[in-house]
Amino acid sequence: MKPIKIGLIDFGQRAPHLNSMLKLQNVIDYAIAGEEMGFDKFWLGEHHMPKPALTYSNPTNLIPILATHTKKISIGTAGTLICLHNPYHVASSYKLYNSIFPNRIELGFANGMPYQNIALHSTGKKKEDAYLDFEKKVEETVSLLRNEEELYRNEGVVLPPYKGFLPELWTLGNSDNSFRRALSLGTNLCIWTSREFKTEQKDKLDAFKQQFFERHGRYPQIRAVVIGICHPSFRMAARIARQQQYEDKLPYNDVTSFYDFIQQYRSFFDLHDFMFFNGILDPKYRMQGVRQLKQLLTGS
Repeated sequence: MKPIKIGLIDFGQRAPHLNSMLKLQNVIDYAIAGEEMGFDKFWLGEHHMPKPALTYSNPTNLIPILATHTKKISIGTAGTLICLHNPYHVASSYKLYNSIFPNRIELGFANGMPYQNIALHSTGKKKEDAYLDFEKKVEETVSLLRNEEELYRNEGVVLPPYKGFLPELWTLGNSDNSFRRALSLGTNLCIWTSREFKTEQKDKLDAFKQQFFERHGRYPQIRAVVIGICHPSFRMAARIARQQQYEDKLPYNDVTSFYDFIQQYRSFFDLHDFMFFNGILDPKYRMQGVRQLKQLLTGS
Protein backbone atom coordinates (compact mmCIF):
# COMPACT_ATOMS: atom_id res chain seq x y z
CA MET A 1 0.00 0.00 0.00
CA LYS A 2 1.21 3.52 -0.83
CA PRO A 3 2.54 5.65 2.02
CA ILE A 4 -0.01 7.99 3.52
CA LYS A 5 0.16 11.78 3.25
CA ILE A 6 -1.74 14.12 5.51
CA GLY A 7 -2.19 17.87 5.85
CA LEU A 8 -4.09 20.22 8.15
CA ILE A 9 -7.12 22.42 7.53
CA ASP A 10 -7.84 25.46 9.67
CA PHE A 11 -10.96 27.65 9.65
CA GLY A 12 -9.52 30.18 12.10
CA GLN A 13 -11.91 29.30 14.91
CA ARG A 14 -10.40 29.48 18.39
CA ALA A 15 -11.45 29.39 22.05
CA PRO A 16 -13.41 32.48 23.18
CA HIS A 17 -10.92 33.32 25.93
CA LEU A 18 -8.44 34.39 23.21
CA ASN A 19 -8.83 37.80 21.62
CA SER A 20 -8.71 38.19 17.85
CA MET A 21 -5.01 39.09 17.77
CA LEU A 22 -4.02 36.02 19.79
CA LYS A 23 -6.20 33.87 17.56
CA LEU A 24 -4.47 35.25 14.48
CA GLN A 25 -1.05 34.53 15.96
CA ASN A 26 -2.16 31.00 16.75
CA VAL A 27 -3.05 30.36 13.10
CA ILE A 28 0.55 31.21 12.23
CA ASP A 29 1.85 29.08 15.11
CA TYR A 30 -0.36 26.18 14.00
CA ALA A 31 1.12 26.23 10.49
CA ILE A 32 4.66 26.33 11.87
CA ALA A 33 3.93 23.45 14.27
CA GLY A 34 2.24 21.48 11.48
CA GLU A 35 5.38 21.68 9.37
CA GLU A 36 7.55 20.67 12.32
CA MET A 37 5.31 17.63 12.90
CA GLY A 38 5.62 16.58 9.26
CA PHE A 39 2.22 17.50 7.80
CA ASP A 40 2.63 18.23 4.10
CA LYS A 41 -0.11 20.84 3.56
CA PHE A 42 -1.79 23.62 5.51
CA TRP A 43 -5.05 24.92 4.09
CA LEU A 44 -7.25 27.80 5.26
CA GLY A 45 -10.99 28.03 4.75
CA GLU A 46 -12.67 31.30 3.80
CA HIS A 47 -15.45 32.52 6.08
CA HIS A 48 -17.11 35.91 6.38
CA MET A 49 -19.10 35.93 9.62
CA PRO A 50 -20.50 38.66 11.88
CA LYS A 51 -18.14 37.89 14.76
CA PRO A 52 -15.89 40.58 16.29
CA ALA A 53 -13.27 38.02 17.31
CA LEU A 54 -13.02 36.49 13.83
CA THR A 55 -9.43 35.49 13.12
CA TYR A 56 -9.54 36.38 9.41
CA SER A 57 -12.04 36.38 6.57
CA ASN A 58 -10.16 36.13 3.27
CA PRO A 59 -7.31 33.58 3.56
CA THR A 60 -5.58 35.03 0.48
CA ASN A 61 -4.17 37.74 2.71
CA LEU A 62 -2.54 35.14 4.99
CA ILE A 63 -1.04 32.88 2.32
CA PRO A 64 2.30 34.73 1.86
CA ILE A 65 2.59 35.33 5.61
CA LEU A 66 2.28 31.61 6.40
CA ALA A 67 4.64 30.73 3.55
CA THR A 68 7.21 33.16 4.95
CA HIS A 69 7.01 31.62 8.42
CA THR A 70 7.46 28.08 7.05
CA LYS A 71 9.96 26.45 4.71
CA LYS A 72 8.54 23.37 2.97
CA ILE A 73 4.88 22.82 3.77
CA SER A 74 2.37 23.72 1.03
CA ILE A 75 0.02 26.58 1.89
CA GLY A 76 -3.40 26.90 0.30
CA THR A 77 -7.12 27.61 0.54
CA ALA A 78 -9.96 25.23 1.26
CA GLY A 79 -11.29 27.05 -0.35
CA THR A 80 -11.56 30.50 -1.84
CA LEU A 81 -15.17 31.72 -2.17
CA ILE A 82 -14.51 32.81 -5.72
CA CYS A 83 -18.04 34.17 -6.17
CA LEU A 84 -17.00 37.10 -3.93
CA HIS A 85 -13.77 37.87 -5.78
CA ASN A 86 -12.43 39.19 -9.05
CA PRO A 87 -10.81 36.32 -11.03
CA TYR A 88 -8.04 38.57 -12.35
CA HIS A 89 -6.96 39.59 -8.85
CA VAL A 90 -7.17 36.02 -7.51
CA ALA A 91 -5.18 34.58 -10.43
CA SER A 92 -2.51 37.28 -10.30
CA SER A 93 -2.11 36.99 -6.52
CA TYR A 94 -1.70 33.22 -6.43
CA LYS A 95 0.62 33.17 -9.42
CA LEU A 96 2.80 35.79 -7.74
CA TYR A 97 2.80 33.90 -4.44
CA ASN A 98 3.76 30.60 -6.05
CA SER A 99 6.53 32.27 -8.01
CA ILE A 100 7.97 33.65 -4.78
CA PHE A 101 7.44 30.31 -2.98
CA PRO A 102 7.81 27.80 -5.85
CA ASN A 103 5.50 24.78 -5.78
CA ARG A 104 4.20 25.58 -2.29
CA ILE A 105 1.05 27.62 -2.98
CA GLU A 106 -2.33 26.03 -3.70
CA LEU A 107 -5.68 27.50 -4.69
CA GLY A 108 -8.89 25.65 -3.92
CA PHE A 109 -12.34 26.71 -5.14
CA ALA A 110 -15.30 26.48 -2.76
CA ASN A 111 -18.91 27.08 -3.76
CA GLY A 112 -20.46 28.64 -0.66
CA MET A 113 -23.39 31.00 -0.26
CA PRO A 114 -22.08 34.26 1.29
CA TYR A 115 -23.85 36.51 3.76
CA GLN A 116 -26.05 39.10 2.08
CA ASN A 117 -24.12 42.19 3.21
CA ILE A 118 -20.77 40.57 2.37
CA ALA A 119 -21.96 39.87 -1.15
CA LEU A 120 -23.23 43.43 -1.54
CA HIS A 121 -19.99 44.99 -0.28
CA SER A 122 -17.68 42.74 -2.32
CA THR A 123 -19.61 42.39 -5.58
CA GLY A 124 -22.47 44.90 -5.51
CA LYS A 125 -24.86 41.98 -6.03
CA LYS A 126 -27.34 40.13 -3.86
CA LYS A 127 -25.94 36.90 -2.49
CA GLU A 128 -28.09 34.74 -4.78
CA ASP A 129 -26.83 36.58 -7.87
CA ALA A 130 -23.22 36.51 -6.68
CA TYR A 131 -23.53 32.79 -6.00
CA LEU A 132 -24.64 32.18 -9.60
CA ASP A 133 -21.32 33.59 -10.85
CA PHE A 134 -19.32 30.77 -9.28
CA GLU A 135 -18.84 28.53 -12.33
CA LYS A 136 -18.00 31.44 -14.62
CA LYS A 137 -15.47 32.85 -12.18
CA VAL A 138 -13.75 29.51 -11.62
CA GLU A 139 -13.36 29.00 -15.36
CA GLU A 140 -12.07 32.56 -15.83
CA THR A 141 -9.53 32.20 -13.02
CA VAL A 142 -8.21 28.93 -14.43
CA SER A 143 -8.06 30.40 -17.94
CA LEU A 144 -6.12 33.45 -16.74
CA LEU A 145 -3.55 31.19 -15.10
CA ARG A 146 -3.15 28.71 -17.92
CA ASN A 147 -3.40 30.80 -21.10
CA GLU A 148 -0.54 33.20 -20.56
CA GLU A 149 0.65 33.40 -24.17
CA GLU A 150 -2.84 33.88 -25.64
CA LEU A 151 -3.70 36.59 -23.13
CA TYR A 152 -0.54 38.51 -23.88
CA ARG A 153 -0.72 38.09 -27.64
CA ASN A 154 -4.47 38.68 -28.09
CA GLU A 155 -5.36 41.03 -25.23
CA GLY A 156 -2.09 42.52 -24.02
CA VAL A 157 -2.74 41.11 -20.55
CA VAL A 158 0.16 39.88 -18.39
CA LEU A 159 -0.03 38.36 -14.92
CA PRO A 160 3.47 38.97 -13.53
CA PRO A 161 5.87 37.39 -13.28
CA TYR A 162 5.75 36.39 -16.94
CA LYS A 163 6.50 32.66 -17.25
CA GLY A 164 6.18 32.36 -13.48
CA PHE A 165 5.05 29.28 -11.58
CA LEU A 166 1.36 28.41 -11.41
CA PRO A 167 -0.26 27.31 -8.15
CA GLU A 168 -1.81 23.89 -7.75
CA LEU A 169 -5.55 24.10 -8.36
CA TRP A 170 -8.16 22.17 -6.39
CA THR A 171 -11.89 21.66 -6.73
CA LEU A 172 -13.52 21.07 -3.36
CA GLY A 173 -16.73 19.11 -2.93
CA ASN A 174 -18.53 15.79 -3.23
CA SER A 175 -21.31 16.84 -5.59
CA ASP A 176 -21.67 15.71 -9.18
CA ASN A 177 -20.95 19.30 -10.21
CA SER A 178 -17.65 19.23 -8.32
CA PHE A 179 -16.60 16.02 -10.05
CA ARG A 180 -17.67 17.44 -13.41
CA ARG A 181 -15.77 20.69 -12.80
CA ALA A 182 -12.56 18.91 -11.78
CA LEU A 183 -12.80 16.65 -14.82
CA SER A 184 -13.50 19.49 -17.24
CA LEU A 185 -10.84 21.87 -15.93
CA GLY A 186 -8.25 19.24 -15.03
CA THR A 187 -7.95 20.35 -11.41
CA ASN A 188 -7.16 18.20 -8.41
CA LEU A 189 -10.13 17.04 -6.34
CA CYS A 190 -10.68 17.31 -2.60
CA ILE A 191 -13.68 15.44 -1.15
CA TRP A 192 -15.21 15.25 2.32
CA THR A 193 -15.26 11.86 3.97
CA SER A 194 -18.44 10.14 5.07
CA ARG A 195 -18.73 7.60 7.84
CA GLU A 196 -20.57 5.39 5.38
CA PHE A 197 -18.63 3.08 3.07
CA LYS A 198 -20.83 2.67 0.02
CA THR A 199 -19.91 0.78 -3.12
CA GLU A 200 -21.59 3.39 -5.31
CA GLN A 201 -19.33 6.08 -3.82
CA LYS A 202 -16.25 4.01 -4.60
CA ASP A 203 -17.51 3.32 -8.12
CA LYS A 204 -18.09 7.05 -8.67
CA LEU A 205 -14.55 7.85 -7.54
CA ASP A 206 -13.02 5.06 -9.64
CA ALA A 207 -14.95 6.23 -12.71
CA PHE A 208 -13.74 9.79 -12.14
CA LYS A 209 -10.11 8.64 -11.95
CA GLN A 210 -10.42 6.72 -15.21
CA GLN A 211 -12.25 9.50 -17.06
CA PHE A 212 -9.69 12.02 -15.83
CA PHE A 213 -6.84 9.86 -17.14
CA GLU A 214 -8.52 9.42 -20.52
CA ARG A 215 -9.06 13.16 -20.90
CA HIS A 216 -5.83 14.54 -19.43
CA GLY A 217 -3.32 11.70 -19.78
CA ARG A 218 -2.61 11.60 -16.06
CA TYR A 219 -4.37 10.52 -12.91
CA PRO A 220 -5.76 13.23 -10.64
CA GLN A 221 -4.55 14.11 -7.19
CA ILE A 222 -7.36 13.36 -4.75
CA ARG A 223 -7.49 14.29 -1.09
CA ALA A 224 -10.11 13.29 1.46
CA VAL A 225 -10.95 15.60 4.36
CA VAL A 226 -11.51 14.07 7.80
CA ILE A 227 -13.16 16.29 10.42
CA GLY A 228 -13.92 15.88 14.09
CA ILE A 229 -13.08 16.52 17.72
CA CYS A 230 -9.89 14.51 18.15
CA HIS A 231 -8.07 14.10 21.46
CA PRO A 232 -5.89 11.31 22.93
CA SER A 233 -8.66 10.67 25.49
CA PHE A 234 -12.21 9.79 24.43
CA ARG A 235 -13.54 11.17 27.69
CA MET A 236 -11.84 14.51 27.06
CA ALA A 237 -13.01 14.55 23.43
CA ALA A 238 -16.61 14.05 24.57
CA ARG A 239 -16.23 16.73 27.23
CA ILE A 240 -14.82 19.22 24.72
CA ALA A 241 -17.63 18.48 22.25
CA ARG A 242 -20.20 19.21 24.97
CA GLN A 243 -18.47 22.39 26.10
CA GLN A 244 -18.27 23.69 22.53
CA GLN A 245 -21.84 22.55 21.81
CA TYR A 246 -20.50 20.52 18.89
CA GLU A 247 -21.97 17.16 19.92
CA ASP A 248 -24.44 17.18 17.02
CA LYS A 249 -22.13 19.01 14.58
CA LEU A 250 -18.89 17.02 14.53
CA PRO A 251 -17.92 13.43 15.30
CA TYR A 252 -15.76 13.17 18.42
CA ASN A 253 -13.49 10.38 19.57
CA ASP A 254 -9.99 9.48 20.67
CA VAL A 255 -7.00 9.51 18.34
CA THR A 256 -6.98 5.76 17.84
CA SER A 257 -10.56 5.80 16.53
CA PHE A 258 -9.72 8.53 14.00
CA TYR A 259 -6.62 6.56 12.98
CA ASP A 260 -8.73 3.42 12.45
CA PHE A 261 -11.29 5.34 10.39
CA ILE A 262 -8.63 6.84 8.11
CA GLN A 263 -7.06 3.43 7.56
CA GLN A 264 -10.44 1.88 6.75
CA TYR A 265 -11.28 4.72 4.37
CA ARG A 266 -7.87 4.45 2.78
CA SER A 267 -8.28 0.73 2.14
CA PHE A 268 -11.87 0.87 0.88
CA PHE A 269 -11.50 3.85 -1.47
CA ASP A 270 -7.84 3.31 -2.39
CA LEU A 271 -6.99 6.87 -1.33
CA HIS A 272 -3.77 7.70 0.45
CA ASP A 273 -3.83 11.51 0.74
CA PHE A 274 -5.82 13.20 3.50
CA MET A 275 -6.50 16.54 5.14
CA PHE A 276 -7.48 16.70 8.80
CA PHE A 277 -9.59 19.29 10.58
CA ASN A 278 -9.52 19.09 14.36
CA GLY A 279 -12.53 21.03 15.63
CA ILE A 280 -11.11 21.64 19.12
CA LEU A 281 -11.10 25.39 19.76
CA ASP A 282 -8.45 25.41 22.50
CA PRO A 283 -5.03 25.35 20.75
CA LYS A 284 -3.40 23.27 23.49
CA TYR A 285 -5.87 20.38 23.24
CA ARG A 286 -6.04 20.59 19.45
CA MET A 287 -2.28 20.12 19.20
CA GLN A 288 -2.36 17.02 21.41
CA GLY A 289 -4.75 15.30 19.03
CA VAL A 290 -3.08 16.18 15.72
CA ARG A 291 0.41 15.38 17.00
CA GLN A 292 -0.53 11.90 18.13
CA LEU A 293 -2.58 11.22 14.99
CA LYS A 294 0.35 12.16 12.76
CA GLN A 295 2.64 9.85 14.74
CA LEU A 296 0.24 6.91 14.36
CA LEU A 297 -0.36 7.45 10.64
CA THR A 298 3.20 7.93 9.48
CA GLY A 299 5.32 6.64 12.35
CA SER A 300 6.96 10.03 12.79
